[in-house]
Amino acid sequence: MKGYKATSICDMAILKRSFAHMTISSQPAKSQRVLDAEKRLEQARNALKDARNAENRQKRKIEDRQKIILGGALLKAAEGDERFSNVIDALLKRLSREQDVKAFHDHGFATPRPVQTQGED
Repeated sequence: MKGYKATSICDMAILKRSFAHMTISSQPAKSQRVLDAEKRLEQARNALKDARNAENRQKRKIEDRQKIILGGALLKAAEGDERFSNVIDALLKRLSREQDVKAFHDHGFATPRPVQTQGED
C-alpha cells in the first residue's frame, strides 16, 4: 500500500481497519508462553483462595459445634447444680445485642434449675 493516498473518509476507514492490529508500543506483545504462565498463576491464586475459604469454613463449623456442645453441657449441668443455673442467669444478663436477647426472651427460655426434693430446703 506504499504510495496509496486515501481519497475519502471511506478509504481512511478501510486503511485504519487494515492496520488496526499494528500498535505503536515500546513493548513487544507477550509471548504465548508468558500468557500461559499468567493464566496458570491466576488459576493457582484462585485455587489458593478457594482452599483458604474452605479451611475457614471448616474452622467455623468446628467452632460452632464446640459452642453447641458446651452450651448443652452447661444446660445439663444447671439441671443438677444451682451454681451452673446462676452462671446461665449471669450470662443472659450480659447479652447486649437485641437479637440475642430476643432469641431467649421471645421463645420462652427458662434457666434450668435443679429439682428440689421434699427433704431438701
